Amino acid sequence: MSLTMIQSLLEKRIGVSAEAIGPEVIAKAVRLRVAECGLADIKAYLNLVKMSEEEQGNLIEAVVVPETWFFRNKNSFSFLSNYVTGKWLTKHRGDRLRVLSVPCSTGEEPYSIIMALMDVGIGENRFHIDGVDISEAALGKAKAGIYTKGSFRGDDLAFRKRYFEPKGDAYQLNVGVRKKVRFIRGNLLDDRFFVDQEPYDIIFCRNLLIYLSSEAKGRVFEILDQLLVKSGILFLGHAERQAAIEWGFAGIPEFGVFACRKERRKRENRSNPAVHVQPQPCQRLFEKVGKRLRALPRSHPPVPTDEASQPEVLSELIDSGRSTEDQKDLFTEAQRLADQGSLLSALELCDTFLRENPVHVQAHFLMGLILEALDNEERAEEFFNKAIYLNPNHYESLNHLSFVVEDRGDKKRAAHLRRRAQRVSQRW
Repeated sequence: MSLTMIQSLLEKRIGVSAEAIGPEVIAKAVRLRVAECGLADIKAYLNLVKMSEEEQGNLIEAVVVPETWFFRNKNSFSFLSNYVTGKWLTKHRGDRLRVLSVPCSTGEEPYSIIMALMDVGIGENRFHIDGVDISEAALGKAKAGIYTKGSFRGDDLAFRKRYFEPKGDAYQLNVGVRKKVRFIRGNLLDDRFFVDQEPYDIIFCRNLLIYLSSEAKGRVFEILDQLLVKSGILFLGHAERQAAIEWGFAGIPEFGVFACRKERRKRENRSNPAVHVQPQPCQRLFEKVGKRLRALPRSHPPVPTDEASQPEVLSELIDSGRSTEDQKDLFTEAQRLADQGSLLSALELCDTFLRENPVHVQAHFLMGLILEALDNEERAEEFFNKAIYLNPNHYESLNHLSFVVEDRGDKKRAAHLRRRAQRVSQRW
């Protein structure tokens, strides 16, 4: 009962959905916090978390493992730079650009915004950056500005030479960048927090909505709408953009940029802040939740593949030296690891399974899902294509591949794939 009440408290006060996160993940985090606080049981912890905002932040940090790095989704930062230099500055001579990063986690995002603006020659007197997060610990790391190698990903790390100094096994961000962010502890769902706040020209709110209940998403969109100036830009995570469009923001049709523009237009659901977006044909069928892959509810059943009955698969199982049950266990374990968030381990197991079962449709699809969640859409496309080659009517692969190729800019092929997926769905 106490655990259920904690889940309800998280949803009521912070919007975190037990369904989205996974009840087992919350239960594990609560047990961890009970032990670290030296309490006797969950009931005692419930009393603590009710009274302490700091402990609410600690619990959230234990539940949602933040995964962030500098210049995550570089296309967004390129778009930001081009937008500010090409449009905003010409229309706002003498004004200061106001940018909000929420949640800002350990600071990689707001600092990336500053470096992107400085790299295109925008002076520090022309912009103001706020970074907001509910976690005191995360904000402490952000203010310190010391980062390990996990915060630097990709091939282009030239910015690290320009803005960082080696500090043992880590890197220290120079003070000139650090002092340009105003870090604030706060909760976006607290209506009072932004009451007197001057609106922002740009807001980064990426990979927060995937953790929230439907009602909380609606509340967040209302608040973001209030915080944005007219025609302000909202950057989101790739799994969140469609919900923003459904709510009433206008999607920005830029390749690889998951952003929307505030738009004044009539919305049927304006009076109801809850957002109930059910997946339809040609929507992604998963969300990246922390480090987990969570399947979304289906509007249609999956297309049966009956792979165990395929003679080619049986032949592969025999030749591999593993029993059929061993092979099934290997694939099941890969699925379990992916769902729990051990994406790299799941990728390795799935790769092993496919070497022994190269015509297993669902394994190719799972590889595509994992790679898509790891932001490696090029390799994800390869595996979705393989799944479709083996089963031309594989709805989920057609579905996901349509988004991957659309993100790459191939709208014609994306539309073709969606028509194919639609025809498959109509047969069910």
